[in-house]
Amino acid sequence: MKCDRVLSIAVSSLIALSIGHAQVPSIGVKGGYQFVMNTSTIPVISGSTDCGQFPNGNSSGFFAGISGEYSLFGDALELSGAVVYSLRPARLSTITVDGFEVLDPNTNTYVPMSRNHVFATSLGYVAVELGLRSRPVESIPLYIRASFDAGNPLVSAKFQQTEEITSPSGILFPDGTQRRSTGQGDFPGLGTAIGISGALGAVITLSKYVELCPEVFYRYGLNSISSMANWKQSFAGAGLQLRYRMFSDEIPAPEPTPPPLVVEAPPPPPPPAEPEPIPAVIASVRSQPLEMRETVVTQTYPLLPYIFFDSASTSLRSQYVGSDDVASFNEFQLPKQTLPIYYRMLDIVGARMKKNPRSVLTVTGTTDGIEASTSDQRIKLALARAESVVAFMQQRWGLSENRFVVRTTERPVLFSNEDYAQGIEENRRVELSANDGIVLDPVVHTRFNEYVPVQPHHDFAVIVRNPSQSRTWSLNVNHRERRIGERAGGEAPPAQISFDLTQEMTDKLGPVIGATDTLDAVLEIVQREGSPVNATTRFPVVKTVSNFEVSRLSLIVFDFDRADISEQNKEMMRRVVQSSSSEGSVASIVGSTDRLGELQHNMTLSTDRAQSVERFVRLIAPSLRISEVKGVGPAVLPYSNELPEGRFYCRTVSLTITTPLRER
Repeated sequence: MKCDRVLSIAVSSLIALSIGHAQVPSIGVKGGYQFVMNTSTIPVISGSTDCGQFPNGNSSGFFAGISGEYSLFGDALELSGAVVYSLRPARLSTITVDGFEVLDPNTNTYVPMSRNHVFATSLGYVAVELGLRSRPVESIPLYIRASFDAGNPLVSAKFQQTEEITSPSGILFPDGTQRRSTGQGDFPGLGTAIGISGALGAVITLSKYVELCPEVFYRYGLNSISSMANWKQSFAGAGLQLRYRMFSDEIPAPEPTPPPLVVEAPPPPPPPAEPEPIPAVIASVRSQPLEMRETVVTQTYPLLPYIFFDSASTSLRSQYVGSDDVASFNEFQLPKQTLPIYYRMLDIVGARMKKNPRSVLTVTGTTDGIEASTSDQRIKLALARAESVVAFMQQRWGLSENRFVVRTTERPVLFSNEDYAQGIEENRRVELSANDGIVLDPVVHTRFNEYVPVQPHHDFAVIVRNPSQSRTWSLNVNHRERRIGERAGGEAPPAQISFDLTQEMTDKLGPVIGATDTLDAVLEIVQREGSPVNATTRFPVVKTVSNFEVSRLSLIVFDFDRADISEQNKEMMRRVVQSSSSEGSVASIVGSTDRLGELQHNMTLSTDRAQSVERFVRLIAPSLRISEVKGVGPAVLPYSNELPEGRFYCRTVSLTITTPLRER
């Protein structure tokens, strides 16, 4: 019984040892330097030993290859293997005095001739290594390795042999040289080189999976590498191995348990504790510098004299209804943007009529021609729309009834194409005209500073560790304490956050930054358990000043499918060209359309619009240089084509005049 107990404990210990050391394979690369020691009896003259032999000699070479290990008992014992390329050069020399006498021109006597023979080769071996590697003490990062190798000179087996007369001086070979080649080509009889190696190395852990292993070694050649001569190669050297350990999730080794001595069953082990979640960590947030350009701009914003209504509706849309105090209203304090100015058109017209008591506004109500079942019902609908506009202006601006002329029509005179639902929508409107041109004149913002980003898209590179713990994220860009813009999303932030700089952002930023300034980007992650983590990066912003002043007639609005220029548009162009052009000015003319209709037709229509404007500009300013005249069709849609006003403002020609401020 005692022997059985001892045997049981021994077997349990052996099983625990084999389970406790995970069988972990690894792959890697290695390379290094080797000092090649050639042991040689190579004859100076092939096939003859009477004329001397090349003695031993040393040379320098290198090796490089791929390696792998398979763990048998953890790091205590590993099976190793490698395929390597090994450069094993040799340079051997010997001096012979073979009794051949020649006339010494220096002494005029016959003396023996001495020759120096040199044998040189660079052997490129491909070898396979097999061996064992052991790290006896786990706490000490040192290992020993023993291996066997075999290889052949598959890459290079060339040699070159020369002889040179060393004495007496002044003697030459029959070909007139003092040094000549006596042989070259593939060295005969080269075969498989076999050797054994021993090495001592250290383990430097770079991460859980990656190790750097420097080692020194000695390799002893077991056989002659050539069947034509006795030639062995041994070498010592030093190298580096970088290896990747392919760990898997390991099951802890069970403790060896002796046979039970008592009857009671042991208590069950406590359940394993739930692992704590690893928090998300923002490793880095990076961004490139931002550059903005400041330009002096004069911009003309034409008013689209149409107020649009919903189907069968007579109520003004909320966009047209201003809520601020009319006493403080000033059209020049409106945003320098087309649609925000257009939506305040009733206030602009009301303020101008208040200032010009003789002006009269004609208000024409229309329908789309199908909103009601009869003509009389459509006329009543058109009238109600016109009266709602008049009532709003009377109440808000205190204008009397005699300041308005109300008209109706079932369908606009210049109607949009009814083959499209959008065209029908555009015909539900009230049209405005006035006896005094100043009432519907464009809004002109004169010589204001415009700020435009040199790069409209700004990217942030983000690295987050443990992104699975992220629930939401947000990125805020601030100038000091002022918010410029923000982005946000669910789960983890992407590796690159693209931040589009809008005109609203640049309008905020441009006036407050200096020529050189900084912005702060704050990335915040809210983790799944609710706590936030954040990181901040500061990046430079540079403001440059343009050397040109720009004057724009932002939009010359055309009716649907038309390219002719109205008298009002001609008057606007005349004002802009006369006030903005001077010596050195350059104009560009670009026509565009909305997206309704066939593409090629729209391209032609936009070109016709641009050329119509060009002809008129050349009439009023023959000397103005025009750099481009083109139509882009619907390729560029500056306003939403889901809105009737957006489509009208896309039916445009943009006239831009650039004038140098000073000599460069």
